[in-house]
Amino acid sequence: MSDRLFFPLAALLALGLVALGLQPALGALPSGSVSGGGTDYSEVILEGADLNRIIGGGESDIDLIARGEDDYVLRIETGIDNMDQLVEEGPHFRLAADLENVFQGRTLEVTVRARPADEAGARAFVVNYYAGQVGESGWQRFLLTPDFEDHTFTLEVPLRIGPQGVDFLGVRPSTLDKPRAILIERVTLRPLTPMVDSGQS
Repeated sequence: MSDRLFFPLAALLALGLVALGLQPALGALPSGSVSGGGTDYSEVILEGADLNRIIGGGESDIDLIARGEDDYVLRIETGIDNMDQLVEEGPHFRLAADLENVFQGRTLEVTVRARPADEAGARAFVVNYYAGQVGESGWQRFLLTPDFEDHTFTLEVPLRIGPQGVDFLGVRPSTLDKPRAILIERVTLRPLTPMVDSGQS
């Protein structure tokens, strides 16, 4: 084979191998901690593919359901109703350090847009904001309606004490003696008061 054919074919083969290597990442859904991503932090919205950032735990079944292009709804099913469980022992979102720093010492509004799942639908669900070892909102319980509806509560996020903690937002169906499930369309975190200078670096 002449050099005129060999080098272009070798280059094409190399490009093909690189494309194959990148293919899984191209279709990958977002995962990991929830971050403000350098926004102004006036409102942090989790919807669509970003709902895939939820972390399962305990006896839970998590599924991100596609409804259309870039349109997803999150299904959470759990089989136990244990409010004594730690937030991170059930389905939860982990907040990145930037959100922990921005939210500490402020009044935070948490809104979850949800409805019962089509199968084994729950009548209610609970939400808890856990602020890295210094406090929590406690489990807030909301009754569900057949259609998607916003459910909101506010809390005073404590100031961080000592080293960086880890903030979680736990979300799960309220169940009794059998597995129940909910669908979540959106989660919104919105600070209502100005940032506090905690004096921490």
